[in-house]
Order: sequence, then C-alpha cells, then structure tokens
Amino acid sequence: MEFQDVVRKRRMVRGFDARPLPREVVERLVANAQRGPSSGFSQGFDFLVFDGPDQTLRFWAATPFAQGAYMAQARTAPLILVPVANPEPYVTRYRELGLRETPEDFPAPYWYTDTAFAAMLVLLSAVDAGLGAFYFSVGPTRREIPAFCQALGIPEGHHPIGAIAIGYPASDDPSRTPETKQRLQAERRRSDSILHFGHWGTRSPASSGD
Repeated sequence: MEFQDVVRKRRMVRGFDARPLPREVVERLVANAQRGPSSGFSQGFDFLVFDGPDQTLRFWAATPFAQGAYMAQARTAPLILVPVANPEPYVTRYRELGLRETPEDFPAPYWYTDTAFAAMLVLLSAVDAGLGAFYFSVGPTRREIPAFCQALGIPEGHHPIGAIAIGYPASDDPSRTPETKQRLQAERRRSDSILHFGHWGTRSPASSGD
C-alpha cells in the first residue's frame, strides 16, 4: 500500500472480528515499532503483547474500567499491545553526556515521546496489513495504573501509556457508521487553523522576498 494511502486510511477501529492474526503479521507489527526515532538511541520502551484469546483475557481482567458497553466490541480483538515507557535509559544516557541529571531536567519526557512514536508505527503498520487498530487508555485516571502494572508484572518505574487493540475490522464496527464518519469529518480541524508560520498566530507563510 502507498504511504499516503496508509495515512489517509488510518482511523480508530472499535469493533473486531475474532479471527486470529498470522504469526508473521504480529511479528511485523512489533518489528516496525522498533524503527521509530529514539532520543540518544536510548530505546526506553517495551511492548507487552497479548496474542490470542487466553492472553487477551488476562489483559481485560486487569482493566476493569473496560467492562462497559463502550469497549464491548473491542474485546474481541485477537491482539493487544501495551506500549510501556521507561525513563531510566534516558536519564542514564544524558547523565553520561553531562546534559541532564534527573527526569525533571528534561525539556520534555522523551520516554513518552519515543513510546508514542513506536505506537504510531504500530497503528500505521496495522493499516498497511489490512487490519484495524484502536488505541485507548488502560485506566480512566492515572490512579488505576499501579494496579494494572501489578496485575501484569510491569516493573516499577515503567509507565504504560495506553493499549492498542488490533484485528480484522468487524462488519458492524461502530466507527464505520455514517453518523460516526460525519461527526469525525465535522470535527477535524482545518490546516489553516493549526499552522502558525514564524510566529504564533501568523496564518500564512512569510514572503521569501522579491
């Protein structure tokens, strides 16, 4: 699939067919996640993988907030990936460079940024493979995260940033209804409302000169 087609077709799919995914597809999704940018090549992210109904049941048991009707159709997804950020490699790397000593010294939390880059590559790779994907939170607030980590053995100091349900889109996927499509199209911001050229609030590129 052409890259522009992948970008154009990417959307959140909320309903899945329960068909298992081929092993080579799962391996490709995870391998592509490792190709994203990594500040200082610190690579401070991991993926917790739940492949098949036995493993995905463990994930859903650890996310009690997801028992409601809103998530019902996502629960049939045959694959769940949980991207997990780890600050320690970044702090160690930049301390060695003499630039920063603690996580608070970073101008932005690079570990979250890099983990989000990896998650986006998963979303795009799913589209390229003819699959649907749904990125969602593992807790309605951050207060639920420690229990989630404990239930699934995620080490202290590691931070799950969300979860990605992946599978073949169901024929009755709620995100495909005309009402949903119309709402999303109406809510997408125009590019001229988000672009600022040279200074905040400047809506058109500066002249390049005579």
